[in-house]
Amino acid sequence: MARARSDDFKTPPCRIAFSQGLFKPRAVKIGDQLGEKKYTCTLIFESKWRPQLEKIVGEVIVEEWGEKGLARAKVGGIRSPFLAGDGKEARSKQSGELHPGFGPGLFFIRTQANEDRPPRVHYRSADVPASSEEVYSGCYGFAVLNAFAWNHPANGDGVSFGIRYFQKTRDGESIGGVKPIDVHEWHEQVDDDEDLRSEKTVSKGAQGLFG
Repeated sequence: MARARSDDFKTPPCRIAFSQGLFKPRAVKIGDQLGEKKYTCTLIFESKWRPQLEKIVGEVIVEEWGEKGLARAKVGGIRSPFLAGDGKEARSKQSGELHPGFGPGLFFIRTQANEDRPPRVHYRSADVPASSEEVYSGCYGFAVLNAFAWNHPANGDGVSFGIRYFQKTRDGESIGGVKPIDVHEWHEQVDDDEDLRSEKTVSKGAQGLFG
């Protein structure tokens, strides 16, 4: 039986975390087992945007489980896709400290796409895909998502978000991994002769590193 699924919709402004999952699929853990490989990322929102997303999720719940599903969802009978920005899921399992970029006044969602349907990722151009250096954890943008109902033998009923598209709209402080390098900050113009002299200098100095 086909599960309930919303139409695609554009999200409010958000900040992306764990962005590397948009570019390389990985096996998603379901309970104690690894499931199929999926593209994933986390989107962080200001709390004021939650009602807008809750409305879409509520419509999926009603379509899948009827009006009684809303009451079930309120008491945790249907797993919510919304996670508190300062809750358990926003913290490091090792230290218990909040991940960078998370905190009070925020909520976040986890999104996914099947391995055979990778999300489109763009920045300035609709025709040129963005690179993982352009779209990094900490930058801002919006996504095109859909909400869908699911049932799992171990985890019960729930609603999650599928991601179709992410567009970066502006830079932000990096909140994970290695901060992308600004080529223009470091680049120097060199001519061929200077380039050759540099190579000779490096080669000569490297000879004494290991005796």
